[in-house]
Amino acid sequence: MSGSKEKKIVRRKISYQKVFSFISAGFILACILFYGGRFLKLYLENKKDVVENKNTLVQNLKNNYELNNINNEYYLKEDENKNYVLYSNILWRIIKITNNGSVKLISDDVISYLSYGETDYGKSEINTWLNNDDTNYSGILENNLNNSSGFLTNDTICQDSINDTKHITCNDINNSNLIGSLSIFDYVNAGGKDSYLNINKYFYLSTTNNEDNEVWYVNDSGNVVSANGEDIYGIRPTISLKSNIESIRGNGTIDDPYVIDEGGLFGSYVKLGNDLWRVYDVDDSSIKLMLDDYLKDNDGENIMYKYSSKGYYHNDTVNGSLAYYLNHNYLNNLSYKKLINKGMWANGIYGESNKYNYKEVLKTEVDTSVTVPSIGNIILNGKLSDYFLSTGLSKSSTLVYTVKDNGTLYSKSSTSTSKVVPVISINKDILTKGNGTSKSPYETE
Repeated sequence: MSGSKEKKIVRRKISYQKVFSFISAGFILACILFYGGRFLKLYLENKKDVVENKNTLVQNLKNNYELNNINNEYYLKEDENKNYVLYSNILWRIIKITNNGSVKLISDDVISYLSYGETDYGKSEINTWLNNDDTNYSGILENNLNNSSGFLTNDTICQDSINDTKHITCNDINNSNLIGSLSIFDYVNAGGKDSYLNINKYFYLSTTNNEDNEVWYVNDSGNVVSANGEDIYGIRPTISLKSNIESIRGNGTIDDPYVIDEGGLFGSYVKLGNDLWRVYDVDDSSIKLMLDDYLKDNDGENIMYKYSSKGYYHNDTVNGSLAYYLNHNYLNNLSYKKLINKGMWANGIYGESNKYNYKEVLKTEVDTSVTVPSIGNIILNGKLSDYFLSTGLSKSSTLVYTVKDNGTLYSKSSTSTSKVVPVISINKDILTKGNGTSKSPYETE
């Protein structure tokens, strides 16, 4: 059309270089955001782990203690006096950090007395007493520990048969149980008789001597000796704390041990009237208590009393017997008499006739309100000695077991006199104040 101007369309040429640069920049930015975010997340999580783990017992030991590395396990030095731990209201000693990161402990004192039984630790009376195997009267200790599945991992013990203490090995490992016993290998590497493990008491080890069909134990001088295992010696259990367990408070000394739990009822202290008791057994509704001292007269002197005229049997109807005294004279004078339950208590024999089977002792019972401890019970105050147990040597014998101060039991005529440490049972729901320590025991309203 004449006189009109034709409009020219201009097409911009795409710059592929700019597009590529833009995409590249976006990709780089996305990488920075993605990987930077992941890095930051990992950093924060790692920092959190460091913060959370800095108070674990393992970390504290590695940072503040002198340790001996033996086969990638870290033993505390022989003269260590800051290795006390309070768990389940029992005082323990730290032995080592194991190669799986757990912390191995041993009870500071013996907590019961038994014959070894079969010279195969896994089948021994001691192992059965310590660990629950779903049979009656097994796991006396395990069943009472506070939240054992939360605090403990299976304890590792050396099962090598040692025939000569100059050639000690640890090649045969057993970690099938929650609670163990000290081996010769650990005893020697932790310092032996010159260490904190020597408490001048007899106690059994887990190590056997297959050559002589014997078992090893530590005597009251700290020496390692082997015998047939029929003697009744102390039990010092070992446990392994999980690697992430922290201490709530404490510095590891005997007066201020590392505290890793708030205890629970087992092992706690209970004040009734003016008397201080210790919980040694807990069931669904009641607790069993052992007096934390000897029975005393009005002048504060230890009462010495004969057990009976006819052996171990606890008969609270026979005047002149310890059973009668406890359930009449003693019980009737207690201000808290109404709190004490009548129930079934162990009153059996322990000897060759029942092959030193503690289960036979515990399942033989008598119906009464107050008695004395039995073989097979947990005994938490190792400072007490020369007091009667409710266990005899045989049905025809007049001998009754008493506790000796060197970690052994010995027999004594039931017509002779000994100190008295009574045991009772109360309902656990009547404890309404206190925190269960010796300074602030549980009390009733």
